[in-house]
Amino acid sequence: MSDETTFSDGLLVGLTPEQREAVMSPGRRLLVRATAGSGKTHVLTLRIQRRIADQEVASDQVLAMTFTRKAGDELRKRLFRAGIRDLRAGTFHRTALTIVTQYREDHHLKPLAIEASRRRLVTALATQLRASGDLVLEDWQLPRIEQEVGWALSQGFNGALYAKAARKLRRDAPLAPAQFADLLDRYVGLCRSRGVLDFDLLLSEAITLLRDEPDVLASFRHRNKSLYVDETQDMNPLQFMLLRQMAGDDPDLFCVGDPNQSIYGFNGANPQLLNEIVRTWPDTVVLDLTRNHRSTADIIEVANTLLEDGAQGITPAKHDGDVPMVRSYNTDAEEAQHVATWLSAKHQPGSPWRSMAVLARTNAQLELVASHLDAANIPNERRGPEHSPASDLFNAPETSSRRLDDDHRDAVALSTIHRAKGLEFHHVAAIGWAEGQLPNYNATTDAELAEEQRLAYVALSRAENSLLITWSRGRNDPRYPDRSPSRFLAPIEEAIRAIDARNAPLTGEARKARLAAIRAELESSEALAAPRGSPTLRE
Repeated sequence: MSDETTFSDGLLVGLTPEQREAVMSPGRRLLVRATAGSGKTHVLTLRIQRRIADQEVASDQVLAMTFTRKAGDELRKRLFRAGIRDLRAGTFHRTALTIVTQYREDHHLKPLAIEASRRRLVTALATQLRASGDLVLEDWQLPRIEQEVGWALSQGFNGALYAKAARKLRRDAPLAPAQFADLLDRYVGLCRSRGVLDFDLLLSEAITLLRDEPDVLASFRHRNKSLYVDETQDMNPLQFMLLRQMAGDDPDLFCVGDPNQSIYGFNGANPQLLNEIVRTWPDTVVLDLTRNHRSTADIIEVANTLLEDGAQGITPAKHDGDVPMVRSYNTDAEEAQHVATWLSAKHQPGSPWRSMAVLARTNAQLELVASHLDAANIPNERRGPEHSPASDLFNAPETSSRRLDDDHRDAVALSTIHRAKGLEFHHVAAIGWAEGQLPNYNATTDAELAEEQRLAYVALSRAENSLLITWSRGRNDPRYPDRSPSRFLAPIEEAIRAIDARNAPLTGEARKARLAAIRAELESSEALAAPRGSPTLRE
């Protein structure tokens, strides 16, 4: 444990009662459901710091699991500044790689190679199947094959389990259930024969070692006595299986997540796994952080229109800022040009370029925006793979102050919504809110459309002070000759109209009625406060 680690009551100043409870709770198992902008990373950091300072756990016995390299870097940076140097933080995949690598080194086994591109493996399998005559897969089928392999492995399925689940769920799969089940087993066999693991098979290998090798499990639990999981809503069943093996029946466990920000369904993520935590460890204390400290009240009101029915209400802590705007354009070029103009207007003292972002559903939508920003001499940069799942697998975390203090340059961030999750900006332009773009044309089922709605919510909740939402009719674009506005825009525009109506100055009879009501309220207050027999306001 670091001698520099301290914790004082002053660190609790400014916390809400709910945040304070999450930091100070003596419970061994906590699940914190934290809305966007509720300070969850701050709470998680303070809880680790407090528990180390109170000697409830040593810093080198803490393992914090995140879902991106960016999140792990941010957590280490905050704790580094608090004097905590030897805590381990990284993705589930990096934890799995550590387990597998250590086992193979201990047993003098050849290291397994990690293959980041499942497409290469699927292509190799297709070649094998063609050569054997067992199954002919066309090239256009391979992306769907790759996607379905990923989904099956993220659920922890082998061929037999996949076939059963696919029939029950009526999966829209590229092959019949029995045929794909055989292909899935062949895929795993191909990887084994080549001595390679894809990202999901890496998790499976770690699960197997923890389950079947008592020494591996004992060593892991001796070294990792306190487990933390950030962005828990991004967990898929395979990752939960790994957590279950690591944690055991009586874990020291802290999980934080927001079901409204579960946007990795393509990776098998399921927000219902938050409930599975409570079912697995029934004495888990559940806390809710519902106060948004990031965005203005108007932005929150607009973003809340995208919450699913039954979602817990979110309350704002800020009330200044611009009313969000929705704008439509005839062409994508007009949309990109006006976004550049809007960003230029926001570039003022106190609002550097790096405080702004353009968010889109896909990378392709950002190309035209980038060209218009370049033409306007607006510096911009793409947010890259450090914001993606398993993004730290080939980049070992560094704990040097140089790495931890490395910030992005002063440039507008251009990012897909997926890669922007967890980030925040003063000014956000959310582009491409047309049917086929957001929601994406590939989203057809109720579950997929619900995830697109959560994705839209994530985009809007990145904004702190001002928000511009745009869409283009796509005229002159042969692919999309006449787009229609996103289905998500109607409630947003209704909310904006309500905000404008509240802010509009009163005139005519409405003004007279309001003044009369204020006068009556004042008279009533004075009458109650005045001593008996003293004159009232009217007198």
